[in-house]
Amino acid sequence: MPIRRRALLAAAALSAGSLAACDPLGGAKQPEEPPPAPDVLLPMLHSTVALRDRYAEVLTAFPALQDRLGPLKDDHAQHVIALAREIGVPENGPFPDASGSVQPSTGVPTEQSAALTDLAGREKQARTEAEAACLAAPSYRAALLGSIAACRAGHQEVLK
Repeated sequence: MPIRRRALLAAAALSAGSLAACDPLGGAKQPEEPPPAPDVLLPMLHSTVALRDRYAEVLTAFPALQDRLGPLKDDHAQHVIALAREIGVPENGPFPDASGSVQPSTGVPTEQSAALTDLAGREKQARTEAEAACLAAPSYRAALLGSIAACRAGHQEVLK
């Protein structure tokens, strides 16, 4: 069966177009844009979620601390919401992966004083993180990050 001239020309044009990164209609294909870089606040968001969850774990283990620690946990819950809004992700997650490392969650200490010491250490680390983010952030984010850093410093005082 003979090959028609038009079919042969069409096949050649399609082959040449695909080799030249063109679509069959002759338009140049647009290169795929790389996905946007993750927001620099994602690690802070993840560590804030971890801190909020740690307070919840401690309160489950030591319900008598509710009056003292409940408001601190609530502050961190509000920080999660504010950071998620700033980044532009859903407030309740799931959150995109962060490139920074989050302190792994270990079991809650069995003694109340040790649990409070653990929280104080985590608050200190979180405050340092917030201060660094505040100093490195563009001015439109500085107020949010500065208020989070100040709140974390206050938490350290409550935990003494």
